[in-house]
Amino acid sequence: MELQELLNKKIKLPSQFPRPVKVEKIELLGNHYKLWVRKEDELFEEIVITDEELKEIQVISDEINIPVDAKYLSLLVESYRIRYAYSYDPYFAVSLSGIQTLPHQIEAVYGKMLPQPRLRFLLADDPGAGKTIMAGLYIKEMKLRYAIEKILIIVPANLRIQWQDELLRFFNEYFVIVDAELDKQQALNIWQKENQIITSIDYAKQEGVRERIWQQNWDIVIVDEAHKCSAHTKRRSNRSPEREATKRYQLVEKLALRQNHFLLLTATPHYGDDDRFAHFLRLLDPDVFPEPHKFPDEIKKIKELIFHNKNNPWILRRLKEDLCDLNGRPLFTKRHTITISFKLSVKEYELYEAVTNYLNRFLAIKGTGSLRQSIALTRTVFQRRLASSTFATFFLLFSSSIITKNCFLSYS
Repeated sequence: MELQELLNKKIKLPSQFPRPVKVEKIELLGNHYKLWVRKEDELFEEIVITDEELKEIQVISDEINIPVDAKYLSLLVESYRIRYAYSYDPYFAVSLSGIQTLPHQIEAVYGKMLPQPRLRFLLADDPGAGKTIMAGLYIKEMKLRYAIEKILIIVPANLRIQWQDELLRFFNEYFVIVDAELDKQQALNIWQKENQIITSIDYAKQEGVRERIWQQNWDIVIVDEAHKCSAHTKRRSNRSPEREATKRYQLVEKLALRQNHFLLLTATPHYGDDDRFAHFLRLLDPDVFPEPHKFPDEIKKIKELIFHNKNNPWILRRLKEDLCDLNGRPLFTKRHTITISFKLSVKEYELYEAVTNYLNRFLAIKGTGSLRQSIALTRTVFQRRLASSTFATFFLLFSSSIITKNCFLSYS
């Protein structure tokens, strides 16, 4: 066979390739022949063949259609069916997961979150609503659409295993838990190497760690217990008000500014401080929510917009009383709060006064700002123990006396 007849022809060469290849260049190499061929997957490869192998070559005519193995054709069709399944099954991730979803979870993921081309969302349902499940459903649906690949989940340290377990068990999605020990063992930057990571917020906020996290192009960032990312307005008599933010807030704020999709999860979005809440909302979109220390009159309007407008695209909050199963039955027992009055006996009142006097003796009665709040909290904790039992009060007083003694010895 003439070598030139092989150029730009599809050939069969069983000793080298199981499938036909196209010859693009031929070169004589001593007693052998060097061929440059392109395979069916469009990859280019160089091979060297002998005279015997050259004789085995079969040229495939363009007019001849080679039958495809039915097994490979079936796999190809199935792969395309799965790839585009979301277009005809609106709840495809539900079908693939190992959970029975509830109406409020479907509403959150498929009614509020998925329709948004760029998600900036605060999911603030009461505890027990399944916020982890909703986040997992969203991740699965977005991955099926090839919309996200690099995922970062930031949680409190005690919730890392729970998140990893539920995402693997219910959605077959494995996430690597990155902590200080694993991070130090890596020769390469693990934040760049891994695409699906769970880490604790207190590790991620550290200097030297957060810079490497910020450098990555995360497709989505999810923050659980997001209310722990706190900022407030600092006021001074001789200066204009300015923002003071914790390291947790700084970490999440910079991540929020760069990402396409951003999801905050918390059961307590607003805990009585309008200023902190306004700063918290700025994590979602600083262009929409103003700085409270610069625009204090806008805070009330923001609360009205968020909590009284159910069609707002930024936040969804449902109380336990609002949650039902597929049959419309309440998921949780209804709560009824009542106040019960009682009278202390003489001995109980004497004990209450003795504990209060003890606290006043060892705690600074006067204080301002955060110190005053800490003193009030400490006094409340001790007095609540009185309502529990005398043993609980004794144990707490005994522990505090040991701590006070150790602090005194250290100071001396």
